[in-house]
This record gives sequence, structure tokens and C-alpha cells, in this order.
Amino acid sequence: MDEESDTGQCLETLRFHEGTVYSIDVFFADDYNIASAGFERAKTGASSKRVAPEDSRNSRPITLLSGSHDQTISIATVRKISQPYGLSIQASRTHTLKGHTSDVYALEVLPEACTTGSTSKLGHFISAGDYTVQTWDLETQLPNSILSGHTGYVSCIKVRGKRAFSGSWDTTIRSWNLETGKPMHVFKGQHANIVNCIDVTTSDLFSGSWDQTIVQWSRATGDAVQSFRGHTDGVQCLQVYNECLVSGSMDKTLRIWSISTGKTVRVIKGHTGGIECLHVVDDVCFTGSYDKTMRCFDLETGECLLVYQGHTDGIYCLKYFDGLLFSGSGDKSIRVWDASFLQKQVPAVGMKGPLCCCISDSTR
Repeated sequence: MDEESDTGQCLETLRFHEGTVYSIDVFFADDYNIASAGFERAKTGASSKRVAPEDSRNSRPITLLSGSHDQTISIATVRKISQPYGLSIQASRTHTLKGHTSDVYALEVLPEACTTGSTSKLGHFISAGDYTVQTWDLETQLPNSILSGHTGYVSCIKVRGKRAFSGSWDTTIRSWNLETGKPMHVFKGQHANIVNCIDVTTSDLFSGSWDQTIVQWSRATGDAVQSFRGHTDGVQCLQVYNECLVSGSMDKTLRIWSISTGKTVRVIKGHTGGIECLHVVDDVCFTGSYDKTMRCFDLETGECLLVYQGHTDGIYCLKYFDGLLFSGSGDKSIRVWDASFLQKQVPAVGMKGPLCCCISDSTR
């Protein structure tokens, strides 16, 4: 571990799967109208969107979704408990869903606005595995719809409004109307290998591939707008953040790109293995790697603020939520880490204003 970097605290290790954990998403159950047994709601203040961090023994229950190589989706309830010595976690699995016939590579909770008044059509979350995309209703614990069209494994998904986007081993990205279940468009002809990751804005789609490139597509026309080139191995993860694009690669680096110019703004190093997943929050980027660690980088300076150690295999997915960091690994476990420093607004983190992609090129 870097001598200058602090070590992140693991609060709990969860073992809900019999295979690699490839995908994670989390949400507050009381933000959604889920009436079935097994989904805890906060006993007080259910209408409140947020509570002060770590201020109550009765915190809002968090629902954790995870997908695995074992072809299942696990649903668990996680609750933060404030103790005299610090933060602790209580977690229990409530449901196991089966529907995919291969690894569940991706899943995402549908936006709250989509479920209000139309849950019967859209369901509560979407998952990808085998050659299909599936929408799920958490009350019935069954798929609402199965979206077919890809000719290879579906490796990534992203939801924007009532549209879903999926990237595949068949080198294409498809868009879907979640209300009708019908395919909308196929984005193709640019990638020469598996599409590993995507992100979507109101106007554009971004896709990263094993071919080492990132492509920006117009949602309106389906045409490629530009390509981002600089990684020297497969692009495994990406996220649009303000006017920037942040990407992680098997070349062990994190890159920040200016979307307006398509140029690299900064290259951040630190991992000793390929970067498989990332999540950008408040100008810091959490990354997970095949080197079995996670890191937290300051995107303005490139400094590694924290190193999270404990997994015994590569880390394939992570998600920051409400002061916690969730990670899934090839060691078949999910770990929950203390990331409350973001809520406490440490002066060095999250207080500098939005990340600017006009800073000078520091790639050399």
C-alpha cells in the first residue's frame, strides 16, 4: 500500500453469492412504492429524502441489489447503526431472484420517477446477463419483460428516463423503450471488440471497449460523434462527470477527458492491476481493480486519498451511496466500507467546486 495514503475501513463482509459478484446497485426502499414483505421502510421520516449522516440508530434502510456469476440476483437490506465507537452495519439477505441463464453482468435501479404510477409497466430495476436485458418487479419478484436482440452476452446497461441502453459482446449498443419493451436503435460500426461499459446523457451515448477506444454517439441520429484514444488496453469503465469523461482501463490508469475537445486532460496512476470499475462523486473517483484493492482519487490533483484493502480477488463493481461504499469481487463477497468522509465535507474533498476540464494537459 502507498505509505502516504490512508486505509479505508471495512464495516462488513457479505456472502450472498456462490460466484464472482459482477454488479451492484443500491437505493432507499422507502423512495419506492414496494409493498411486499421483506422490504423494510424507515419507521419515521419516510417522506424525507435525506437524513443527517450517522445521527440515529434508526437510519433509513438501504436495499442492496447484486448480480453474480452464479446467475442469481440477491436482494438484501442494509442498515447503518451509530455506535459509541463509530459506524457499524447490519445486513441480511431477503430474496434471491433467478431468471438469467448466464452471469448477471449488470443491473441498475430504475429512476424513482419512472416507477411512480407506472410500476406495472416498468418494474423497479433492470438487469443484464446471457443475451438478454430483463426488467424486474420487486413486489412479485419476477421479470416484467425480457428484451432480446443482442447476439452476444450483454455486459453493461444504463437507464435514462424511460429508455434503457445495453452494450454487448456483439460489439453493438442497443436502446430500448421500457414502456413497450420494443427496441429503438442499434449503435454499431465503430467498435472492433466487446463493449464493456456505457454512460448516457440527454443528447449523447458514450461506450468503452476492449478495442481500447471510447466512442461518443449522437442519441438523435445514432451516428458516431468522435472517438477518444489514449488507453493502451481495454476500456473497462467510464462515467460522464460535468464536462468531463472519466475512464478506467486494463492499462492500470484512470483518464480524464475533455468531452468538448476529445483530448486527455489528466492520466492518474496508482493501481498495479487493471481498473475494472469506478464511481465519481464530488470530484473524487472510487476505483476497483484486479490488484484486489480500491482507491479513492482526487480528480483535480490526481492524489490517492484512500486505499481500501481486504478483498482476496479482483474487484468488478462498486457503488458509493449515503456515506457507504459497496464493492463486489471475484472472491464471491460484497464488502461495505465507511465512506462517510464525503458526507462530513472534509475541506480537502468535495469543497472545491465542480471539476474543470480546461486545466492544462498533464499526461506527460
